Amino acid sequence: MKKVGIITQHRVVNYGSVLQAYALQKKVEDLGYECEVIDYYPERFTPTGMVKRIKTKSKKLEKSLLLRTIARVIIFPSYIIRFKMFFNFMKSRINLSKKTFRSIEELENYKFDYDIYCTGSDQVWNYGWNEKIEYPYFLSFAPVNRTKISYAASFGKSSLLDCEIDETKRLLSRYNHITVRELSGVEIINALGICGSTNVLDPTLLLTGNEWREISSNKYKDDKYILIYNLNRNEKIDNYAKTLSKKTGLEVRYISYQLHEFYKNGKMYCNNKVEDFLSLIDNAQYVITDSFHVTAYSLNFNKEFVIVYPGKYSTRLQSILEILGLTNRVAKDKNDMTVVEEKINYKKVNHILNDERSRSLDWLREALKSEDIQG
Repeated sequence: MKKVGIITQHRVVNYGSVLQAYALQKKVEDLGYECEVIDYYPERFTPTGMVKRIKTKSKKLEKSLLLRTIARVIIFPSYIIRFKMFFNFMKSRINLSKKTFRSIEELENYKFDYDIYCTGSDQVWNYGWNEKIEYPYFLSFAPVNRTKISYAASFGKSSLLDCEIDETKRLLSRYNHITVRELSGVEIINALGICGSTNVLDPTLLLTGNEWREISSNKYKDDKYILIYNLNRNEKIDNYAKTLSKKTGLEVRYISYQLHEFYKNGKMYCNNKVEDFLSLIDNAQYVITDSFHVTAYSLNFNKEFVIVYPGKYSTRLQSILEILGLTNRVAKDKNDMTVVEEKINYKKVNHILNDERSRSLDWLREALKSEDIQG
C-alpha cells in the first residue's frame, strides 16, 4: 500500500483547521492509501507563540506592556482549555507522524518514507497569514524523486506581493499536480506561467452531512436557536443576530474560543468538543458567520445561513458562494432580512455540490495514482 504524507495547518487551534485535516486524511484513506499528517508545529502556533503575538492584535497592545500583560493573564486560561480540547481530538482522530517538526531544517534532515507528498488545504500559501513564505507548506523538503501534489491549497487573496512572485513560481514548479481552493488561486498560478491547475472543494466539503454526523454528537438535537460563529470581531454579526432573534423569537447562541467573551449577547459555548461543535451547527435554525469552514458545514447540513464578510481573506467565501450560486446570502447590514426571507434551494445546491464533490474526488484519485516525477 502506498503511503501519503500530508502537510497542512492542523496545529492552528480552531475547528476549521483540524477538521479539514481530518477530512483530507479520511478521503485519502478511503481511496486505498496509508496516510499520515506530517506534524509540522511552528512556534507561532504554540501557546507561547500565540501569547507573544497578542501585541500585534491592536495598536494599544503594541504600545503598552501593561495592557499586553493584562491581556495575556485574561486569555491564558482559555488557551489551556482550548489547546487541551483540540489536542485530544487530534490524538483520537488524526494520524500524526511519530516525530513533531519545529522547523524546515528538521524536516529536511528527516528520512521520510512517503511515496506521495501532499500540501493540504487551509491558508498554507498565504504570505500574510504565515508572516512569510512558509517553505514546508510548499514541500521544499520533499525529495525530487517523489510525487508532489497540492489539494485545495489557499493563497487567501487575489494577487501576490511582488516580493513573493519569483519564489512562489520556483516552488510551485516542483509540483506534479496542483489544485487550489479558490477560483482566484487558479488565476494567481496562471499568472505565474504554471499551467494545469484547477480549483477543487475544501476537504470539509468532500464529506457529506451524513458522513460528518458519524463523528458528531447529538447533544443539541432537540434545541432551536440562532448560531453565531465569527473569527473576527464584528458588531455587524452581533447586531444581525439580535434583529433576527426579535423577528423569529429564537435565542442566540455563539461559539467562542475566549472565556472572557461571556458578556456578548446570547448563550456562549466556549471551546466545546469538536463533536459538539458539529452538533451546534447541525441543529441550528440559522447560522450567521464570517467563517469559510462554518459556511461549509452549514452547506453540508443544509442550514439556512447568513454571511458577513470579514475585512480580509474573504476570497474563499466569495468563491464557494459563486460556485453554488449563493451570493445572495451576504447581508448588507443588520436590517437586511431579505437574506433569510428567501430560503436556500438545497435541491439545486446539493446537485451542484455533489457534482463538485465527484469532480474533486476524481482529481484526487488520479493525482494519487500518478507516477509523474518533476524536479
